Amino acid sequence: MRWSIVSVIFRREVRDQVRDRRTLFMIFVLPILLYPMLGMGLLKLQSAFEQQPRTVLLIGPEHLPQAPPLLNKDRTGFHPGLFDTPGEAKRLQVKAVAAAGPWLDPARRAAAVHLGEADAVLIVPNDLTGQLDKIEASRIPIVYDSAGEESQTTYLRLKEVLAHWKEQVVSTRLQHDKKPPSYTEPIRIKPDDVASATKLDAGLWARLFPFLLVMMALTGAFYPAVDLCAGEKERGTMETLLISPASRAEIVMGKFFTIVLASMTTAVLNLVSMGLTGLQMAHTFGAMAARGPRQTAIFAPPTIQAAFWMFLLLIPLSVFFSAVCLALAVLAKSMKEGQYYMTPLYLVCLPLIFLTLAPGIKLNLFYSLLPITGVSLLLRALILGEYDVAWRYFLPVLVPTIVYGGIALRWAIDQFQREDVLFREAERFEIKSWIRHLFRDKEPTPTGGQALFCFALMLTLAWFLMQAMVSNGLGNSSAGLAAGQIAFILLPPLAMALILTSSPRRTLRLYWPAPRYLALALGLALALNPLVNELRPIVEFLFPISAELKASLEQLMAKVPSTGVAFLLFAVVPAICEETAFRGFILTGLERGHSTRSAILLSALLFGFLHVLLSLFQQLFNATLLGIVLGLLAVRSRSLLPGIVFHLVNNGLAVLAGVWVGDPTGRRIAAWLYRDPSQGLYHRGIVLLGAAVSLALLSILASPGKKKETVVSTV
Repeated sequence: MRWSIVSVIFRREVRDQVRDRRTLFMIFVLPILLYPMLGMGLLKLQSAFEQQPRTVLLIGPEHLPQAPPLLNKDRTGFHPGLFDTPGEAKRLQVKAVAAAGPWLDPARRAAAVHLGEADAVLIVPNDLTGQLDKIEASRIPIVYDSAGEESQTTYLRLKEVLAHWKEQVVSTRLQHDKKPPSYTEPIRIKPDDVASATKLDAGLWARLFPFLLVMMALTGAFYPAVDLCAGEKERGTMETLLISPASRAEIVMGKFFTIVLASMTTAVLNLVSMGLTGLQMAHTFGAMAARGPRQTAIFAPPTIQAAFWMFLLLIPLSVFFSAVCLALAVLAKSMKEGQYYMTPLYLVCLPLIFLTLAPGIKLNLFYSLLPITGVSLLLRALILGEYDVAWRYFLPVLVPTIVYGGIALRWAIDQFQREDVLFREAERFEIKSWIRHLFRDKEPTPTGGQALFCFALMLTLAWFLMQAMVSNGLGNSSAGLAAGQIAFILLPPLAMALILTSSPRRTLRLYWPAPRYLALALGLALALNPLVNELRPIVEFLFPISAELKASLEQLMAKVPSTGVAFLLFAVVPAICEETAFRGFILTGLERGHSTRSAILLSALLFGFLHVLLSLFQQLFNATLLGIVLGLLAVRSRSLLPGIVFHLVNNGLAVLAGVWVGDPTGRRIAAWLYRDPSQGLYHRGIVLLGAAVSLALLSILASPGKKKETVVSTV
């Protein structure tokens, strides 16, 4: 990487962006204009909504007691003494009607609310005065529409008025009976909120800012990325750039730094404009300061400390989004197509950021591994001053974010190396031609897009079929487990291989391998099992399994009728189904558009992700690591069978360990093998032996060997 050339390309791209009026407007002008206009609009809307009076239809005013009064003298509103301020009394208007005629019909009262004649209806019981004199409790119905915002607001205001009126009724009774106020209130709660105004401001921004930061950084990165890639294709300047002395990687890095600069600039200017707008709104509502700092906290700008952490964590977030947006923008042929990618990207990001707004969600090791979510929760902890939590998870948050960004940047560089991506023609899709091409012009193996679609199809089928099986009582049965594996893991790749490819045998690697690969698969499964079992308790310690989930798994195992059925369900069926899908169709498709190393890694990640969604999150690490070994076995042997053998033996050992623990005879075998049979932890000597054998076998498997293996016949 020649950084001097990267610097030249970076300066060139920045100059081009600065010359573009749309970019200047989006980065510099829009933030300055947007938030003041939004602030003024919100103030006007809030003021108009709050000052608009609401109408209460009061039926039966003749049944109200004389004291304490509920209505004013004119009976057009409630008594001013029932409100905190005189201005609040004007927000509720009363339309009093006698309790007679159609108003005795509940349907007519409900219709009055639905038709807008009143926002709520208050019904005074005809014996209210007598019940109050007898010191009896009385129910006062309120008819309102909870689906209507105006009616809901009126109901809440009316409840507050009646609560104040109730306090006056009680006070009148106490005076009559010569009782002190403590007679009805023997215990009074004395709140003591220790949160300072600064702490309150930090709490508000800790909830609000992660969402704003993600949206600003994403928006600031995407549009420049589309312009720098798809825009250059449309303008015809991409060819000139490609024939320059700069390498493809240097071109991508120059564009990447330009997008990072645009993303950070957009986010910072938005934050500054939003902070100044909040400060102006705080001055506008200065009259609220007399009620205490909590009334104006929502308008206060962030503190200097909060702003510092915002800017610091903006850097890795902008780097991550810039890499992702650049990778997507390279795929686009035109600006129009590039903007189509914006919606899916937003849809992926929004759940990750909304997760941080949910109550009870705190930073832990699991959330630190999630892109966007980890950075947002870390920012919230820093703003709130929870430094012990922040420092504990600082590296677990930043390292995965950098890794995810590096993967996206590597993907962008790979796309820039492909001429069919940079210079592809505009596509015109016609359903009949596409179907005819699909069946007439089949290729021997699937494409990378078809492999990813197969994975998405498996997840979709799993969702719907699992819901259907649960509703029919088959979710936790042996037949349901086997049927599910076959239906949503095995059938999609088989069907797609038969329909989309001209050589299903080659796609699914249905060949007999060389005998040494079967021996390698068996040896690796036996040697790696002690190491895999050592990893499991560590993962479960870092990411504990809930007690409810453990109980559910125990119930599932208890329903398996015999050891043979358990071996079939948890070893044989998963080995065949999952290997056909991941080391057959998916890995073969990914090899079309990626290097072998990248295809193996990506298929292993998808394999681990499947276990997260369909089983336990704790299986992500083990499944991904084993997926790499299985992918290497499939590529080296050019056959599916070694992976099936490895998968079957690995799962089978787990089944046998569970059987041995529960069987008196098996406990002797378990004691000979395991130092902790319940956890499946082998004796230290066996673990060390397994590590040595695994290292030797993996080195043999990873060596290139012969370029072409002999294929005997179909499996």
